[in-house]
Formats: sequence, C-alpha cells, structure tokens
Amino acid sequence: MDVIDVAVERGMNVSSIDYLNRQTWDDFELEAAGKKVILFGAGACAGCYFDRYGASIMLAGVVDNDRRKQGFYADDFIPEAFFVKGAKVKIQDISLFDHYRADEIVVLIASTRDYEKIVGDIERKGINNCFVLLIMEANKRRADGKKDGASPYDLSKSKFAEECCEREYIQKRKVFFKAYADYADHGKYITEALLNIRQDLDIVWSVSDLRTEVPSGVRKIYEKNWKKLIFEMETAGMWILDLAAPEYVIKRDGQLYLQTKHWASITLKKFYLDADTFKNVPEKLEHWKRDGQMIDHIITGSDFDTESCRRGFGFHGKVLQFGSPRSDALFHERENREKVFQHFQLNMGKKAVIYAPTYRFDRKKGKNFHESRNISLDFEMVKRSLENRFGGEWYIFMRLHPSVAKAFRNVESPEYVIDVSLYADSQELVSAADVMISDFSSIVFEPAFVKKPVFLFATDLQDYQVNEYELLIPYENLPFPVAESNMELRRCIMEFDEEFYQNRVQTFMDEYGVHEDGHASERTAEFISDWISAE
Repeated sequence: MDVIDVAVERGMNVSSIDYLNRQTWDDFELEAAGKKVILFGAGACAGCYFDRYGASIMLAGVVDNDRRKQGFYADDFIPEAFFVKGAKVKIQDISLFDHYRADEIVVLIASTRDYEKIVGDIERKGINNCFVLLIMEANKRRADGKKDGASPYDLSKSKFAEECCEREYIQKRKVFFKAYADYADHGKYITEALLNIRQDLDIVWSVSDLRTEVPSGVRKIYEKNWKKLIFEMETAGMWILDLAAPEYVIKRDGQLYLQTKHWASITLKKFYLDADTFKNVPEKLEHWKRDGQMIDHIITGSDFDTESCRRGFGFHGKVLQFGSPRSDALFHERENREKVFQHFQLNMGKKAVIYAPTYRFDRKKGKNFHESRNISLDFEMVKRSLENRFGGEWYIFMRLHPSVAKAFRNVESPEYVIDVSLYADSQELVSAADVMISDFSSIVFEPAFVKKPVFLFATDLQDYQVNEYELLIPYENLPFPVAESNMELRRCIMEFDEEFYQNRVQTFMDEYGVHEDGHASERTAEFISDWISAE
C-alpha cells in the first residue's frame, strides 16, 4: 500500500467540503490548461503528482508550511521528483500566492491530513482554483477498480537500486555517511578528520533535517528521499554507517563498507545477533545477517569491542581496532565546555552533572518500541550532594536517549535542570560535564576514559536484567558506584573516593583492552584516505 491507499483506508479522502469530493484529474487538467500550477505540500503524497505528470506540467512553485523544508527544492524531499527535469523548484511559504493573480494559477494540494484548512487559507487570499490530490487519485483508483497502488517501499526501491548499478559509475572519492542521529557520532569526527587532511572528497551525509549544520565540504541529503539516498549510496566509493545499511541497497564490487556502530569502545548490553531479545523478530535478524555479510571492516576501540562486534554483527572479516572516533571529544574538555555552556547561555563558573538514562521497551507495543519510564531522580538531593562533596554550584544536564528525547519536554523541573536531550552531539555534553549519572546506557564508559566520576542510578535493576536487554558485563563488575535509590545515590556521592575510583577504572579498562588516546578519528581518516588513493 502507498500513502494514498493508507489515507483512503482511514477515510481521509472524504471531505466535509462537498465540491472537493467530486474532483477528478480530468477537472484538474482542464482547469490547469494555460495556467500556472502551484503544488502545495512537499511530502509523500506529492510524489503522486510527479509519477503522473513528470515534467509534462511545469510547476510555477511549491509551497509547504513546514519551515524545515522552505528554501530547499522539491527534489530534495520528494523521491519521485528526483531526476525529473523541472523539479528543481524552490519550496516557499504561503506568501508565494501574493505574487500571482487569482485567475492565473491553479493550486494542487498534496496533503492527506490538512487539505481542508489549506483550502480555507488559500480561499481567504481570493484564490478558488484548489484541487486535492488525495481525493482525485482516490476517485481515479475507485473508478479503475484498483484496490491499491504501487508501494514505494519494496519493489520500486530495489528496482531503482538495480537501475543505478546498471547505469551509474562508482565514484571512489565519494564517501557516504549515515548515523543514528543527524551529523553526529563517530561519523562526525571521522568527517572532520578527513577534511583536515584532504579537500578533494565528495562527502555526503544523510540527515533528517536539511537545516543541520555541517562543515564546508559536506553535502546533505534528506534521509526519506529514498531515490536520492539510493543514488548516493550506489555511486559512493565508501559507506560509513553506524546502523545497518538499508535492505534495498546493493553493495557493488569496488565499494567499501565501514561499520562504526553507535557506541564507544565498550558496550554494556548484548546487541543484534548476539541478543536473545530479538530472536522473535525474524525480519530484524535477517536484515542484520545480510548487513554482516556486506561489511568490509568494523571500527572498534578495544579487544572486548572487537569480540562483541563479531558476535553481534555475525562478522568474520578484518576489524580495524583504531579506537572510538567520537570519544576523541573527551580529550577536548575546555573547547566543548565553552561551546555547550554558551549554547545554553549558562554561567561558566558553575559545574555540571549529566544525567543520561537509557530507554526502556514499551511492554504493550513490544520490543520494537521504546519508551521513557518515570524519572525518579531527586534533582534537589543530587544538586546538594554534589555541592557538598565537590564544591561549587551545579547544573543538572538532562539527556534522554534520542528515541525518547521528547518525553522530558512536559516534565516540570527546577531552573538548574537543563534539558539537553535535543543537543546534537552527546560527546560534547559528556566532555563539558564534570560528573555523569546513568543507568544502563553504554555512554557511562566514555567519561571514564578520562577518569571523570560516574554514578549508576538503577531503581529497576532487577526488572531491567530480567525484562530488557541482556548484559555483556555483570552489573556488579562495573567500576562505578551503584545506587538503587535516591538515598543510596546520595551516599555514593558523599563517600566518593577519587583515588580509589581512578585506580578501579584503570584496572577495568586494562582488563577489557580499552586504550583511548584522542586520536581514533585521525587513524580512521588516514585509513580512508589511503584506500581512496590506492589504485
């Protein structure tokens, strides 16, 4: 089913505005003859317009109320517009209509949800020639006896990938990046290290928001534009990913796939093929098995990381134990502290603790869905305890996992609690903070690389180990003080022994083969550069 079929199934094609329900494509074409067509909406539904007309009806403009799309072009967001002559039309706001007389334009509304409101907004501008794409296409399919349209999510994606492989050359100097978050994680630090050593690369990042800031020399594509994503991947000499490659792409001879994974040099939880958690999700297992067969190298940061990645990815190739590129940030504390504190307009004279709990599975929906459980940390107690033990005044940085980051927006909290969940780079936050509090997130190891205090606050310790992820390392073997209540956390902070802690952390890192030095991204960039330059 495509977006039209889904909307029809939900009854969204039936309008309370009666005349809209009778519209047909023939009516639209008759009205559009000799007039300028403006497309309202650059989402999934708009693809139907390009599938139907291609470049045969030239657009005078594209309007979208989403500010994240304004200023970019139709073919940036609409897969079906990619490679269509004349689709390089800039997306603007509704003020575009002010530049035309009402009798010289026709508006085609490509929204499945808000078309009635859009019609009202346009009619208030004195423009009455509005047509709704969803309704016209639904009427056509019903008249044709067509029950569902072509799905853009399976055969068409695979077919387009095959076409790219047949007609497009691999560009060895093109490096394609995709990460769990926009311009972040290991890929960000590898990119910047690459830019420091050569300027002749075509570096492409797949992002969810084209407004994401990237350095000069980096191109961005919208991750949901599957045609553009496939084209860039099939023509890139190298992929650098921290999640599995999309199941519809084809890895070609001559391409190199580097998997960085989205954690640092040591991870607490079992993952992918090594985790019983996903044994009942066969489609995920097959995806990861396929991915493990395509990967050329995995970048790891320790002996432990190497072995766990071999099991989790089902990988038997060559591992590049260069270190953890994103963890290089931990060795630039002063710069990151200034950057983070200035971003949130905070007093540089104060200290900060970062509280970074991980997500939990949503038990009603299943283990493919994440949720944020009740935040039970006593903020005031933590602040007082840190001030009594370490001195100074403190902020609390609240950092939720990206999959549940919006959950804290409606939580009332004191002014010294700063919601940093949507800040792009978690490593900059960790570097800027003086102390970390977490539960089962693998981010706990990163501040420990530079011997910063880490406290574990796990009020659901037993429940988590039974019902959530299996742990690779027994919780009691971690080198951090563990608290299962706010009172225990207070005691852990007040009784913190720095010398004992640092010795224990060093012993732990030595045992697991972790030796971070702040230069992992440089080593990775040199490897990439050498591979590109090799004949």
